[in-house]
Amino acid sequence: MERYEEDGIIYTIHEEDPQVEIDKLYNELWLRDAYQRYSYIQREEIIKERSKYIFLTINPNPQISLKDFIRCMEKLMSKTWITKYIYVFEQRGETIEEAGKGFHFHAIIEKPSNKSYQHMIRELSSSANKVCDTSNYHFYNLKNIDENEMQRKLKYITEMKADIAKHLKQEMDIIFRKNNNLKSYYNLGFEPNAI
Repeated sequence: MERYEEDGIIYTIHEEDPQVEIDKLYNELWLRDAYQRYSYIQREEIIKERSKYIFLTINPNPQISLKDFIRCMEKLMSKTWITKYIYVFEQRGETIEEAGKGFHFHAIIEKPSNKSYQHMIRELSSSANKVCDTSNYHFYNLKNIDENEMQRKLKYITEMKADIAKHLKQEMDIIFRKNNNLKSYYNLGFEPNAI
């Protein structure tokens, strides 16, 4: 190691192999990234443990009929460990002619204390896999939510949406449900009007 001073600044020259310096830098960055990944995973695990509810959205593959989709979702929601829920069938059509186009499903499910998180995910995915690609979050989206988020999601699926652009679709939801003998929501243990 060599030191010298120039214009009042002290310089230090390391005569180490540049590859050793690169390896040190790489290791420092790898350790920092590993710590960040670990912290993220740890935060996610805490959220899973503390969150009391699951918000589930399922968009079926285009070739799935509404009848088959409804049957599959009813079977999914009849699992014995699902004891408190609310779910709705919605669609994306904006005209009477399009009513029913892009039908999908939203559910809020209270997590039971007697089932592991992995068991719940496995069962929900297995049921949904019959109508959509559960590896694609655009088709199958599951989120852990706390009490406050559950309140927001409950309003989202049972009341007029805050996004005015969705109001026309919601009006078509009413027609779509009426044409297919569907209720505005299905529930067990959740009363949207009581909140």
